[in-house]
Amino acid sequence: MNFNRLGIVGIVLILFGVLLFKTEFLDQLVTSILWPLLSGSSKGKAVLLLVIMGSLLLLNALLNYPKIASKIGFFDVSNDKKYLKLTLFLVLLTYVIGILIEVWLRLKYGVSIFTIFVSLNPDVSSTSMTHSHVFKSVLGSIITSVGETVPSPIHTGDSLLQYVSPFVYIIIILFPLAYITGLLSLNKSRDIHKLILAFAVTLSLIAMIDGGLFSQPAVIGLSGLLIIYFIKKPFSPRNLIKPAVIVSLIILVGFALEIAGTNTAYHEITVINQTEEIDMNGYNVISIDKMDNRTIILIKPDTGDKETLERLFKTFKGKADGFFITWNIFSYF
Repeated sequence: MNFNRLGIVGIVLILFGVLLFKTEFLDQLVTSILWPLLSGSSKGKAVLLLVIMGSLLLLNALLNYPKIASKIGFFDVSNDKKYLKLTLFLVLLTYVIGILIEVWLRLKYGVSIFTIFVSLNPDVSSTSMTHSHVFKSVLGSIITSVGETVPSPIHTGDSLLQYVSPFVYIIIILFPLAYITGLLSLNKSRDIHKLILAFAVTLSLIAMIDGGLFSQPAVIGLSGLLIIYFIKKPFSPRNLIKPAVIVSLIILVGFALEIAGTNTAYHEITVINQTEEIDMNGYNVISIDKMDNRTIILIKPDTGDKETLERLFKTFKGKADGFFITWNIFSYF
């Protein structure tokens, strides 16, 4: 019976996810192992991966348990491609909406769409068109509103919510729908197909709330979903052409956006709602201009983007609500 295998695997994954969430001794090991898949600096994505994938496998096993399956026969789970198609639609729709929210946020403040936005109050959270955290802010808000204490290494991104509300609340509808359709699409005859789909659906769901279309989880998750969707019997290598083309286009578009937004000459920083004077000593400042509630600072990129951002977090913390900054993708190589 499927439950004896995949159901037990699901239970083990959920328990391990809870253990990881509640403890710290496995953090470094797990995040290091899963970094190529999740590219996350904290264990939050790892916990989501284990719990979501485990729950999909467990629920699928229960739905296929004879006594339960006979009572929910109104679900047309035999037509798994239909639910897989719906899952792909909901996931891609969420990614597109996330990008549109990122664009809207920058147009609202009159800055380039090719910028990273950093919210400083109450905690530091960042987001960009190429790696979006706007929907993550809703998840963080829900977790804190129910009184759950989130371990400090996990970034909830809830400080972004004040800037992207109310549009981001659509994730409350889209995420559960994508989870349900993803669950129903698992009704494959072979366990290996169920494992691949559960893994791909999980990564796609994670990217919906953390990373967006151009993130590693989205690219890997969509690859799995598309391969299963286009594969036919008997298998032919030609079945992989369409998934490869679609995923390659997504990667190329993401890279093109990174290149298009790259500024190697200087960083333009737009500080919003500055409350105190900012000491820019230690930065190679080109110019500082103030207008209304914004301060525009140009600095030469003497260090990589990551180091520059970490310094700016400390410099601006408590002295402004947030800031936008241009990037230089070549500084990461």
